[in-house]
Amino acid sequence: MADHEIVVLGGSYGGLATAHDLIKKYIPLVTKATNQKYHITLISLSSHFFFPVAVPRAVVDPSLIPIAKLEVPIKQKVPFADDQFTFVHAEITSFDTSSRTVHYTLLDEQYNKGARGSIHYDSLFIALGSHTKHPAFKLRGSHHETISEVEKLNGEISAAKSILIAGGGPVAVETAGELGSKYGASKSVTVLTNGPRLLHNVNPDIGTNAKYYLEKMGVHVSLNANVTSATRLDTGQTRVQFGQDQSVDVDLYIDATGVIPNNDAIPKDLLTDRGFLEVNAYQRATKAGALVYGIGDIVGGWAQIAEIAFIKGVVFGNWAYEVSGGKVGKETQWETPKNSMMLVPVGTKKAVATAFGWRFPSIFGWLLKGRDYMIGKAEATVTSGV
Repeated sequence: MADHEIVVLGGSYGGLATAHDLIKKYIPLVTKATNQKYHITLISLSSHFFFPVAVPRAVVDPSLIPIAKLEVPIKQKVPFADDQFTFVHAEITSFDTSSRTVHYTLLDEQYNKGARGSIHYDSLFIALGSHTKHPAFKLRGSHHETISEVEKLNGEISAAKSILIAGGGPVAVETAGELGSKYGASKSVTVLTNGPRLLHNVNPDIGTNAKYYLEKMGVHVSLNANVTSATRLDTGQTRVQFGQDQSVDVDLYIDATGVIPNNDAIPKDLLTDRGFLEVNAYQRATKAGALVYGIGDIVGGWAQIAEIAFIKGVVFGNWAYEVSGGKVGKETQWETPKNSMMLVPVGTKKAVATAFGWRFPSIFGWLLKGRDYMIGKAEATVTSGV
């Protein structure tokens, strides 16, 4: 039995990055400094990692990205030895910060509930992630259900003549772009956002360019229009109300307006007013006690892969410093970049991209992401980490 048990909650980007980076880089350093043995137990509600990055293309045209490629089994693909790592497929029911214990219910391959269990942690990494309002775009529980939702949405897209997408972020823009590339003007596709521009978190010309590319493909873009309700009609259509008492009836309505934290198992006093895990500048959940950290979507929303890649060095470096009593590395505060990074394909031939305040040519974004939505990273995330 290890001297120090590290428990990781969540099997998506943040959780897998934690396991890979600690085992490969940080545990060897702290082992040498503390002369202790460390073991990681990762508890995940899903038995499979789900790759949300490629959903916009897979859901519109599975001939370009097969839907089956969106999922990767975790236990069979992680490369760690048993004395380093244990994968537990289970529903996390709660964790007690006073006794430092995580409680869970085991799940079988079909997600039937089994025996209850618990594990004591010395260190805890909370990487429970978030889910989207439309269940096809991010994992929520069973990977079987999520894949089924992707297949269902693909069928609905094929059958629909009119489609309205609510949202102005990357998922809305990417999905609209894929629809425009595949169907052109043969389907009525509208993107409706409550903001003054698309992709409003970055410099304005990025959203302006995205709007231009979409409209060239025949996609309608409506700005400053907030959806107030979406009602399913007896005809099978959905009536979407927005703006000042405006409405439209469409064959398919896709809500791509944000994410919801997976916080059911987290004690309420550890959450922000928005329901995300509260952490300090060192990414510590200080209200939960020592050696408890947050990483990924659960901290503040849908984190892109690049954001996790940048922040993980801060999170794991601070953990190494804390667990070693200051013998390894130094403490570092995370400073949110002044300029957001964003890489958004707009159809199969164009993309918009920005980083560190710079705008990059369309071909740059297409080469990095638009060509195949980085689908090769699905399995690589499980086998190698972010």
